[in-house]
Amino acid sequence: MGTAVLAEALLQNEDLQVFVVSRAGVAPEWLSAEPVYQTTRLDFVGGDLLAPKTVRDALQAVTPEYNVVGCISCVGAITPWSQTNMVRTCGDANINAYTISRELGAAKFAVITRDRSNMHDWWYPFPYLIPGYYEGKRKIEEFVAHDAQNAGNAICLRAGFVVGTRRTLPGLPTSVKIAVPLDGLYKAVNRLCPTIGVGELAGAAVRFVLSERKAEMALVPNDAIPDYFEQP
Repeated sequence: MGTAVLAEALLQNEDLQVFVVSRAGVAPEWLSAEPVYQTTRLDFVGGDLLAPKTVRDALQAVTPEYNVVGCISCVGAITPWSQTNMVRTCGDANINAYTISRELGAAKFAVITRDRSNMHDWWYPFPYLIPGYYEGKRKIEEFVAHDAQNAGNAICLRAGFVVGTRRTLPGLPTSVKIAVPLDGLYKAVNRLCPTIGVGELAGAAVRFVLSERKAEMALVPNDAIPDYFEQP
């Protein structure tokens, strides 16, 4: 999801300087194989959103000469062995991202959360298997939705099952490369729960952040994402 957002941001605005906050603070090696990321308009800085001072210090050091347009957060984690970690990563880390972006003067904020329209169906077990993930997503949604002072400038894109190319399976390091035909799986999943293309999701997030218009809703449902913030 994060690399799709980077590509969209770089392609939608040729004057945009994009800063990526990651714990490593450097671009992963495999990124060098993709031409779209080979640009001086992309910088990586080191920071941990669960230690917000590290992120604040890193961004304050590199952004003063820029007009900070917005922030898109793709932070999340699925770690069934630690529900607490999922709450902190999906909830607290995203709240910190939102808070820091506002401190830096960012006009817009978008975060990827989770469609929960099928949570009560018997065949949709994930909320029961990984409740910490959904609790964390709910925390950032409530934080954004109740920030009346910044209404219209922050959104939660409530994505369904994200369909697209994946470098690895959830829970495995990105250095592990797995090539598996997933078309059949995606078709099956689409019959069971809402789905969204990774490009559509990334495009909607970038369009919102780059637009001067305000959002009419803080929580954007999955079916509204593909055309969200297209030119009226």
